[in-house]
Parts: sequence; structure tokens; C-alpha cells
Amino acid sequence: MQDDLVGFSPDPQRDHGAQHTSRAMTLRSPSSEEQALKTEQHRVWQQEVQHFLMTYPFTARLVMRLPLMMVVDDRVPTACTDGERVFVNAHFASRCTSALRRFVLGHELYHVLLGHFQRQYGRDPLRWNLAVDAEVNYRLLCDGFSLPHDAVLYPAQAGKSAEAIYQWLLAHPQPEVDTPFDHHGNLLASPIGGHRDGTIVVDTDYRPVLADSQRARQLTQQWQQTVQRVSETSWPGSVPCGMEQMLHTDTVSRVPWRHVLADIIQSRAGGMPSWQRPHRRHWGHGRYLPGRYHKTLRLVVAIDSSASTRSHWARFLGELQVLLVSADRVDLHVIEADAAIHRERSLSSLHELNALADEATPEGMTLMGGGGTDFRPVFERVEALVPDCLVYLTDGQGRMPTQLPSVPVFWVMPEEADLSVSWGHIVVMEET
Repeated sequence: MQDDLVGFSPDPQRDHGAQHTSRAMTLRSPSSEEQALKTEQHRVWQQEVQHFLMTYPFTARLVMRLPLMMVVDDRVPTACTDGERVFVNAHFASRCTSALRRFVLGHELYHVLLGHFQRQYGRDPLRWNLAVDAEVNYRLLCDGFSLPHDAVLYPAQAGKSAEAIYQWLLAHPQPEVDTPFDHHGNLLASPIGGHRDGTIVVDTDYRPVLADSQRARQLTQQWQQTVQRVSETSWPGSVPCGMEQMLHTDTVSRVPWRHVLADIIQSRAGGMPSWQRPHRRHWGHGRYLPGRYHKTLRLVVAIDSSASTRSHWARFLGELQVLLVSADRVDLHVIEADAAIHRERSLSSLHELNALADEATPEGMTLMGGGGTDFRPVFERVEALVPDCLVYLTDGQGRMPTQLPSVPVFWVMPEEADLSVSWGHIVVMEET
């Protein structure tokens, strides 16, 4: 199936050759016939949801809580979700069989439940979309859904998280031979190319909510609570296998954090998209695409210096070293805190880290603290610093903030540690 959001790679069937790509493209709204098609397909798909209740009642009850929007927009060739609604291209919808309609609805629902729209963290867009599709499609297969013949599914990675599948895909020599069903990333990416008549269709009904990190985490938490409530009012044995995994498995992914960190740094090292600096090479072809700019990765690293973490201080120092050697452009703002913040320092080189290492004793690194643990002072400080993300080195035992932070959070802990949170990413320190 073709990608659901154009803008990342040209589709040769839509470019129609150089004689067309050099012509200026014009925007148009859906025609009256296309508006009528939207209305018709919305009715057809709503009827499908009603029939859905007969065969997959648990999944259908969740789908009914996710508003369906029919659009005719060149940015949505198939379907996508912003975490609050599902958008389906009416032309694509008109070609779907009943089984494919149910697959699409279940597919987008799982993306929402698993929070895929807020877990990319700068990873390569193609491999990330393949990874999340593989995670979703395996769950749908377990639930008894009929998958399209070209659905992304890697048997060797069955049952693994999107993050783990992504790591496996990094060794995939030609990821472009696979095509994700839909895209999770920039929902408002500009279309590339257009139609033979030189037009690009833009539908005003396609207005995805571009949630910030805090809103995205709230949405994921709300949906997980909804799944729990629906399960409590369902007949025994009616919960599909894929949903059962969500109910009885820690929903916060535990992955080697150095892999996650490398993904973020690689994205920053390669530059970030910027509409303020458009890519000039495409101007002559009538395309207005974002350019890229390089940015120093600004991290706040909070070290839990409470008494319970003393045996881990030497490992915490090792993780700081990994942060500094992972990229040329990374600034660390290190906070030492237990129930209160005791010291803050900035590190941007290994020389500065070596000076910090000189404080180490045979028993481990010397930090200021040694009392109980309260995470709240650090989170209050982070709101003032506004870094790219917060890395919290801890054993997981402490008082949590009542409000979600506005930046991504990575809880970096030893394998044996335990932290019960419904936001952020729990990642494990690798043994040295």
C-alpha cells in the first residue's frame, strides 16, 4: 500500500515525469463530486462499525470512541490518525472491501492506543513507520483480523515493541522495499508532485491536532484508561489477545536507552526540518520543501543522589560519558538531587567529565545528597530550563510530580529497578 502522507519521498506515478514537475502546482478544494463521495463513504464506514460490533465487539466499542473523518486531500492517500480522530481518504475508502475497512479501523486504533504518534523521537521516518506498522499488524493478526497481502509484518520480530523492531530494521539493507500503510510523523507535510492538471487537492476538513508532548502523553494515558474501563464491562473471554497484552503488560517500553539516545542524536546531527530555511534546490521544480538546520542537543541529566542509589553512582558516571561521546553537539546540564536540588553544573566536553570523575572514590562517584527522593524539584527546574529532553538516572523510588512535564522524559534505571508511571519512557542501563 502506498504511504498515507506524501512529502518524504516522491511517488513516480504522481510526478508523471520532469515535464510536469517543473510546472507550478496550484491548490484546489475537493470538487462537488468529491464532497458527495465523502458523505457517501462516511455513511458506508459508519455502517461498517455497526457490523463490526457483531464480530469484534471489544475493538468496535473502542473504535466508536474515535471520530471518523472522510477527506479528499493529497496529504492523506490512505488513512492516518492524530490521536483524537481517524482521517480516511474518500477515494481510497471507496475501493476498500469490508475486511479492509475493519483492518484500517483496527490499525489506526492500535496506533492511538500504543501512543505511536508521540514515540518517534527523531528516528528515521521510514524505518519508524515500518516498525510501528509491524507492531500493530502483529496484534491485529493475534486478534483474528484479515491482513492485506502487502501488510508490513516481520515474523522474526513478532510480539516485539516498535522500538525493538526499529533497532532490528537499522540493519535492514533496503527498507524502501517495504511500504508502511500510513505515516506517523509530520501530519501536515507538504505534498510532492501533484495531478496531471497541475493541481494539489487540499481539504479544509483535514485539520489534525498537532499535540505537544504533554498533550500526547495525556491522550495515551486516557486511552489506556478507556481500554481498562471497557474490559471491566465486557464479557469474560471477549477481550482480544492484542488488547490483553496491553492490559497485563507494562505499557511503558523498556528498551536499551543508549539506542534511543543514539536515534535522537543522529536526528539532530543530520539537521532538523525548517520551513524558515527552505530547500532551494527544489524551487525550480515548483516545490516548496523544508530545508535543514543543525542544532546542539540540549539535555538535562538529573542524577538521583539519594541514599538508595549510592551503589549505582559509578554506573551513572559511565552513562554521562556515553552522553558526551555520542555526538559533537551535545550540552549537558547536570542536576544532583535527592529530595531537593543540591548542585547544578554544565558539561560539554570529556575534559569536564574527567574532572567530575576525579571526585570518584573506590566505592563510586561522590555526589551531593544522601537523603530521601522527591522528583518534583527537578521537574520544576526543567520547566525553567526548557531542554530538548530530560534524562533521569534513578532507581525509581521517589515522589512523582502531579503534572506532566512539557519535555520528553527518559527514566534511566538499572534492570532490577521498578518505576510505575504512565508517561515518559523507562529505559534500562546496559551492563558494563
